[in-house]
Amino acid sequence: MTSPALTTAAQRAVQIARQMIVKKPLYLDTETTGLSQTDEIVEISVIDDNGDTVFESLVRPSQPIPPEASRIHGITDEMVRTARPWPILWPQLKPLLAGRVLGIYNSEFDKRMMKQSMERYRLPWNETFQDVDILRLFADYRSEWDSRKGGYRFFKLEDAGRFFNISLPNAHRSTADTLLTRAVLHCIAGLPY
Repeated sequence: MTSPALTTAAQRAVQIARQMIVKKPLYLDTETTGLSQTDEIVEISVIDDNGDTVFESLVRPSQPIPPEASRIHGITDEMVRTARPWPILWPQLKPLLAGRVLGIYNSEFDKRMMKQSMERYRLPWNETFQDVDILRLFADYRSEWDSRKGGYRFFKLEDAGRFFNISLPNAHRSTADTLLTRAVLHCIAGLPY
């Protein structure tokens, strides 16, 4: 039997998801050279709430893409050789995000990578976003307690997609992952995707 607290968390997640969808959010995802404090973006995509691509680009990093990262997302140094670096892309992307609600699966990671990508070029980063972390929202929705962390368990994007039987792949490419993130939010809200 589910405890009242768990039911309340799931109900709150549904309410937040529905409120967010009414605001017609944009969904953002990045692929990177890795997960550390020195890594940076190699691909970024933004889609709208209809699932249409608003922005999609490979990004030339200031460092080689490690083979282990390429094995995950399939992006190689050759693929980004002629791509624009982050400081050139950001002025084009920034106005698209301004004033919009963003849905991001694991938003702390993607926001950190945007900041780190600027800092690699010794450029300031003073951006703030109105975003909802779909990873945390799904954790509340699923309401599986993790006693080790003292909170609800986090799940990978592909696990969230499987939970809802979403046919979209978690391809570890930014556009595919934004589409899956959008579908997960719509499923949390109880809406078709």
